[in-house]
Amino acid sequence: MKKSLKYSAFLFIIVGLVSLYIVLNKGHVGTYALVKTSEDQGKDDSSAIIPQISIEVEKEYLSSTAKKNDDKGFSDVKVIKDGEMVTEGYTLTSSDEKIAKINEDNQVVAVSDGRATITASYDGIEASKDIKVITPIKSMSFTTTNSTVRVGKDLQMKLQVTPSNASLDTLSYESSDEEIATVDSSGIVTGVAPGKVKITVYDSFTETEKTVNLTIRK
Repeated sequence: MKKSLKYSAFLFIIVGLVSLYIVLNKGHVGTYALVKTSEDQGKDDSSAIIPQISIEVEKEYLSSTAKKNDDKGFSDVKVIKDGEMVTEGYTLTSSDEKIAKINEDNQVVAVSDGRATITASYDGIEASKDIKVITPIKSMSFTTTNSTVRVGKDLQMKLQVTPSNASLDTLSYESSDEEIATVDSSGIVTGVAPGKVKITVYDSFTETEKTVNLTIRK
């Protein structure tokens, strides 16, 4: 019994000394932190001291055929740091200046068709955004000869554009009634139920559209 009491007292003293050591060293044993203090959190939380930036390009597509003062040939760029726009102290670069370059006003300017990455550098960190320079569509028309689609069958809409090298990336298709016919991003119409429907192709770059009427039969 006496041995047990002596052992307990010894253990109590040891635990007390260890606890006192940890308190005096602010929760540390050597370089290891048993308890994270506010001082430790400030050291570990690097996101609190490293600014976060992003880049916003006004236009995703630029025209390689635009004239000097045509705004379709250039785009403003915004650099955002922690939710606020940066007005100075940053640099912009292009991954390929044969496709798009940066002018003295820190705008992206179209040069020739292709894709380029615009990178903003600020305070030692970077953010990037892709843009695409295209030859825009001047005119377009449907050349589909068949105006009838059977239920459950497909019809590929044929579209003729000028110039022939114009980009089709800015086109989208829409059905006036998807319960009668659907159309996918490639212009393939699928008959769903008997009726009449309009299929529209829209060019978001020039903001123009063309429509064709189709009849869906059993």
